[in-house]
Amino acid sequence: MAKIDLARRAEIGREKRARTRAQILEAGTILLAERPPEALTVDAVVEAAGVAKGTFYYHFQSVEELVAAVGAQLAESFDELMAPSRLDQPDPLARLSFGFTKLLEKAIDDPVWARLVVRGAQIAAAPGRGIRANVRGDVAEAIARGLLAVQDADLAADIVIGIWLQVVHGSLERRPAPDLARQALDAALRALGVAPACKPKT
Repeated sequence: MAKIDLARRAEIGREKRARTRAQILEAGTILLAERPPEALTVDAVVEAAGVAKGTFYYHFQSVEELVAAVGAQLAESFDELMAPSRLDQPDPLARLSFGFTKLLEKAIDDPVWARLVVRGAQIAAAPGRGIRANVRGDVAEAIARGLLAVQDADLAADIVIGIWLQVVHGSLERRPAPDLARQALDAALRALGVAPACKPKT
């Protein structure tokens, strides 16, 4: 009789549960990119994930908990894209430009992610506050150094984030130009009143 490896069996069980949870989370992510959270149902998620309703409730207590998990995963994706490369930039405009471009390129390459970002304000635990804090910090430092014509850090952050979100939204509705990220960054910097001599190299 073969010896039962209980530790290995437990490990296999954990791996299977992790895969199933990831499957449900992926289904929720795709569905939330197409509809608002209040329109998401357990039935829709289990159908998209190909799992039983009981399996859903094993991993998530409610749709709201799934939505929060999708939001947390979205926030993590922002952090992964931004750090640590962003912090290697000592100049605030270089940091701002790096983040703006990196996140816009991600949105262009991953439409599901982009749709989630556009809907981000409606998704629990969406990353807006963290991203806004980074942008505001960068523009505040740039203002302090005399690099921007706009003197209100909150307004400057609104301008950058507003342009970025609108460009992301536009990229979902029409084919993006090959140099869209550069054009959008130039527009955002111009809107902030960045002098040509102060523009960072990207």
